[in-house]
Order: sequence, then C-alpha cells, then structure tokens
Amino acid sequence: MKFNLRDEKWAVILNPKAGKQRLRYDWVKMYRALKRAEMEFQVWTTEYAGHATEIARHLVENGFRNLLLVGGDGTINEVVNGIYTANIEDKDQVSIALIPYGTGNDWARYWGLYKSDRKLSDRFYERRRVKVDLGCLTYHVDGEERKRYFINGLGVGFDGQVCKIMENMRRLLGGRSWVYVLSLLSAVFKWKPTKMHLVYDTEEIQDEVFTIAVGNGCYTGGGLKQVPADPTDGIFHINMLPRPTVKVILNALSYLFRGELWNCPYCVMRATKRFKIKNHDSQLIEVDGIVIDGHGPYIAEVIPSALNMIV
Repeated sequence: MKFNLRDEKWAVILNPKAGKQRLRYDWVKMYRALKRAEMEFQVWTTEYAGHATEIARHLVENGFRNLLLVGGDGTINEVVNGIYTANIEDKDQVSIALIPYGTGNDWARYWGLYKSDRKLSDRFYERRRVKVDLGCLTYHVDGEERKRYFINGLGVGFDGQVCKIMENMRRLLGGRSWVYVLSLLSAVFKWKPTKMHLVYDTEEIQDEVFTIAVGNGCYTGGGLKQVPADPTDGIFHINMLPRPTVKVILNALSYLFRGELWNCPYCVMRATKRFKIKNHDSQLIEVDGIVIDGHGPYIAEVIPSALNMIV
C-alpha cells in the first residue's frame, strides 16, 4: 500500500519575534497556504531564546517526524539542536520544512525559498525531500565537553566578531537586513589576527588567522557568499584568511561583496569532513549566527545525510 502524503502529521514551530516582527500579520496567509496544500498540522509558538530547541526535542520524542519552521536562521539552528539532542534512534528520518521569516535567511536563500513565495502551496503539496548534511561543533565549558549542531555554517575570528557586534546592534536597531553590513564594517576596525593551530584531516597549519568560514551552506550575512558549499555533498568547504594587512582585508571585502570570496588570491581554501582548532584558549566562534561561549580544543565534523529537507 502506497503511503499518502496527505496523511502526514506536521508540527509547526512559529517564532513570532523573527525578522521584523510582522509575522502576526502574515501568519493568516501562511495558514491558508498550508491548508491548500492539504497539510494536517498543529502549531507551537516560541516564547524565549532556546525555546524552539525544547519544543523540537519534545515533539520528536513524542512521535512527530515532520517539523515546519517559521522563522530565521537562528530558529532553524535551535530546531536542529532539538532534533539531534533528542532521545530517538531515527534522527535522519526527521523531515524539516521552512517558511523563512528572519533577517538574513541564508539557509533558505540556498534553496530559493522566500516568505512571499506564490508557489508555497505547491511546494508543500508535493513535499519533495532532499537529504542534507549537518555540522557538529565540539567544544568545552569549564572543562566539560559540549556539542552544538549547525546547518548553514560556522565562523571563527572575524566572523564571530561580526555576529557579536550584530547581537548588540539588534537590541538597538532591531532585525534589519543592513545591520549585518554595518556590523561587518565595524568589526574590520576591531578584530586582530589570532595565532591558531589548525588541523584539516591530516594537514596541520600553524599561523596567524584573521577569519575562517566553515560552510555547509554557502551564504552568510543575508546573501554574502564566502564558500562554494553544497549541503548535500558530505563535506565542509572552508575559507581561511591568514596574516592580512589592511590592503589584503580591503581586497578580500571587495571579493566578498561580489559574492566570490573563494577567488580572492589571499584566501586559503580547503574541503574536509573534519576540522580542528587545537588551541585550548577561547576563540570567538559563531554557528548559524549564534555566538558560542566556550574554549578549545574545537572540533567541527560533518554528519552526512542527517535530515530530510522539503525543497
């Protein structure tokens, strides 16, 4: 007997504070689109930072295997961490779908998903699934090992500084798209290279590093391309900028804003399934735009074909 997609049960995780906080007005349109797609669903609303992780973990531990997220990259990250910290065996059988409603929406951008998509009903009616990879960052807090999963990317050094500044600016300016660019330009004058001991598979590098972009997806900052990554190929694409002068940084920024940073002659590119920072001190690291508070050594590893994504 063939399984009928119309019989699937979906849980909708809704972040009412995502993006510019217009979600309360647009949810009615989304609701109607999901009904036209013949989706059977229940809705859970997040109330505070980290709540989506708790909701997702509770849902999959209680039988749900289809989660629709309405929010931004931070919401996706929280849900992914809820799924992969849940006490279930079939994590790779969980499906996620997305209606992007954040500021950057970098993960959605790779898949060509937009909140105003006129074909939203068709996409959810067809429910075409693709296996996507995840990343797992292992780090330490007060000597205790911690793990944080990520779906789009990880940034070390300058990238972390940008996200840290952006967190502070958002409290004052809200979730506007240009806040990332303002944070990036501000970070240029604040961040200094750091001595790092890096391991890519069997290769080791010790150098002063300005920034490292570890990509599962290719976009950051609302559409800036740092790496030519593919979230279905089972590897990270890594872009590192070592020992930069002011001239080198300005040159790299010009490539970044053209969407081809990996072509910058000063950048070092690698493709790997495992990446390690052997330093035991604290590094400024962000995953999916969320700043991580901890210390090394840090290990980032690919989890291939970790989830199903509706595309």
